[in-house]
Amino acid sequence: MIPHHLFVGQPDAPELAFVLHGVLGAGHNFRSFAKRLGEVRPDVAFVLVDLRYHGRSLGAPPPHTLAACAADLEQLGRHLGRFPSLVIGHSLGGKVALTYGQAAAEQAQHPGRGTLRQVWALDSDPGPQTPSLEHEVLRVLGALRRHAGPFASRAEATQRLLSDGLSSGLSNWLVMSLDRLPGADAGLSWRFDLDAIEALLTDYFSTDLWPFLDQMASATSPALPRFELLVAEHSDRWSGTMRERAAQLAKGGRVRVHELLGAGHWVHVDNPDGLLEIITGHLEPPAGA
Repeated sequence: MIPHHLFVGQPDAPELAFVLHGVLGAGHNFRSFAKRLGEVRPDVAFVLVDLRYHGRSLGAPPPHTLAACAADLEQLGRHLGRFPSLVIGHSLGGKVALTYGQAAAEQAQHPGRGTLRQVWALDSDPGPQTPSLEHEVLRVLGALRRHAGPFASRAEATQRLLSDGLSSGLSNWLVMSLDRLPGADAGLSWRFDLDAIEALLTDYFSTDLWPFLDQMASATSPALPRFELLVAEHSDRWSGTMRERAAQLAKGGRVRVHELLGAGHWVHVDNPDGLLEIITGHLEPPAGA
């Protein structure tokens, strides 16, 4: 599947970057931040991607896995006639970015394609998880199933989600994913295919990318991408043990770890200035520079 996408910056800029959102989001969530990145790096065209069954990327066949999302990005590269030198992903998108980076590392110097040089995973847990029913994403999915619609208005949908205990900010963000059904009085319905998203989340929670990052931590080949793990200071996705493991990885090779102060999981909302400073301060220089 070729995922829905939009460009920020000049599409014919010398370098290409894919930007990937988190679960239940869409590419446009990162439009403002990508514009700021583009002001610092006008040599990069930023492509905001809707991951499968998010935003306008609908209809992909199963299986719905991180590997399938990475394959979608490969299809997008072929469609565009060029491949990214940079991939940035948040949360679910961060683990997709790492999966895409793993495939690129295995195919380093593949004929006919550009070289992926850097992967950023923004507050994205690389390892397997056993989430409790109180995990934020599972609570949201439960609320969406209980309030499936249709709704007469976005205000009605917002009130339903608020009554289920979701915050006003989260509820207002979710209702941006309501579409009007055919017919004058049909109302609004969720764009999400919750079965497909739950299948994707099952793979997200079960996939373990720590062994791959262990390999990259000792790798020195310049043909391999550099992997940047960004951890939010107040993240609820990273335990102390995980932070220690990441710090050990960062002692050599192709893995680095960055801490974003003053932010929780929603890094681009909680501290966009700090996030911009970290990323732009550590982006690989333009090719040939």
